[in-house]
Amino acid sequence: MPKPALTAKQKRFVQEYLIDLNATQAAIRAGYSEHTAKDIGCQNLAKLNIANALAAAAKKASEKANVSTQDVLKGLYKEATREGEGASHGARVSAWGLLGKYHKMFTDRIEADVSVDVSVTDARGKLESLITGHVAAAKNREGTE
Repeated sequence: MPKPALTAKQKRFVQEYLIDLNATQAAIRAGYSEHTAKDIGCQNLAKLNIANALAAAAKKASEKANVSTQDVLKGLYKEATREGEGASHGARVSAWGLLGKYHKMFTDRIEADVSVDVSVTDARGKLESLITGHVAAAKNREGTE
């Protein structure tokens, strides 16, 4: 099955999203209503054809700028370890933070202490309900692309 072509608004959304990686603002700038922009932005990011277009456009922009991931990492490391004249504590901290994020050293954690008696039948029913919901959502997304 061929990939669905992007509409004019979706193409504009891709261009606008790459400016600041803000889906809501990209949707507004692409011409979607401000009232629905948040939802449309999220929906667009979930669509495979738009995700592929974003990946291709980002790769093209990176190649055009002639900047590789390695170049960025080397630059961040240089800034993180800079000392003496021109060195900035804030820049060092920021560079170390970005390097840590890239290497997935930090994760957001949510702790929850939940005690509930759940039978196997209850768990199976909840799991089936979740799977049914995810399948329906995927079919819905495919139908709107």
